[in-house]
Amino acid sequence: MGALLAFFSILAIGILPMVVYALILWWFDRYEKEPVGLLLAAFLWGAIPAVIFSLIVELVLDIPISHFVAPGMADAVSVTVVAPIAEEIFKGLAVFLLLLLFQHELDSPLDGIIYGGLVGFGFAAVENIFYLGSAFLTSGVAALAFLTVVRVFLFGLNHALFTGLTGLGVALARTSPRLGVKIAAPPAGLLLGIAAHSVHNLSVTLAATLVWPCLIAILFGWGGVLFLFIVIVWASARERQWIVTFLADEIEKGTLSQRDYDVVCSYTRRLDERAKALTAGDFRRWWNLGCYYRLATKLAFDKRHLMLLSNENEKVARSRVAQLRQQVVELGDRF
Repeated sequence: MGALLAFFSILAIGILPMVVYALILWWFDRYEKEPVGLLLAAFLWGAIPAVIFSLIVELVLDIPISHFVAPGMADAVSVTVVAPIAEEIFKGLAVFLLLLLFQHELDSPLDGIIYGGLVGFGFAAVENIFYLGSAFLTSGVAALAFLTVVRVFLFGLNHALFTGLTGLGVALARTSPRLGVKIAAPPAGLLLGIAAHSVHNLSVTLAATLVWPCLIAILFGWGGVLFLFIVIVWASARERQWIVTFLADEIEKGTLSQRDYDVVCSYTRRLDERAKALTAGDFRRWWNLGCYYRLATKLAFDKRHLMLLSNENEKVARSRVAQLRQQVVELGDRF
């Protein structure tokens, strides 16, 4: 394999599957798609700043570890303790910044998983390139093929899982009315992500000499993915219930017609309405319907959030709800 072909092959193998996984995760966000710019920023944060900061911290901490820890244990400590803590903190920082700067975009637990997962996929894409490139340079095509199966397919969702737990904790804090949840959920999510990452790294390290730790890594990793999938399904159903509940009185107010309310509350009917516009060649209507459904959904989510707010934030939230209601009416009049 030529050097140039190998280089582009490694780039493609490392990045493209992560992009596909990211698109699949994005698909689960059915009722109110997150802004593409923020999703791209989350992916790029994982791919660039999180990788750079983590690498710097790990290299700096490796110096004292190599001096104070026995030679046979230094690498294990670095891999199972330092790396998970550094990487999950810097990956998770993106979700905390999102909460600080764009908190109105975190409408449900699903949003936290989406953003955390995108950060994780960005980080995994760059990490894949490093590991796959090293395997090819040291051991050739066979090692590259083997590591591709392991990193891209067997453990390809792991970084999204780890940071998705952090995102879930942050989003629960944002959407819960309980003070205890607001305080405890973000650090709990981060600690769970670090713990899951540490268990995975320890299992893979031990798998170099034993078989059973590798089985633990597989079962633990995919068990975590199954857990997040269940949370995603639950969160999606919860979002629909919020739409049904908080848009019901908008019919009487004249914001939505009964038919539009029924369509907004059903993901399949939304798809059907937009598909009709698309097959008719009416791209403007297809686009406007998408905007209409998103605004109506945002109105429902903001009305729910208004119900949870303390008095000092209520005025701003009411103004936002009124603005969204007006936008829904104006866009609905076009149909």
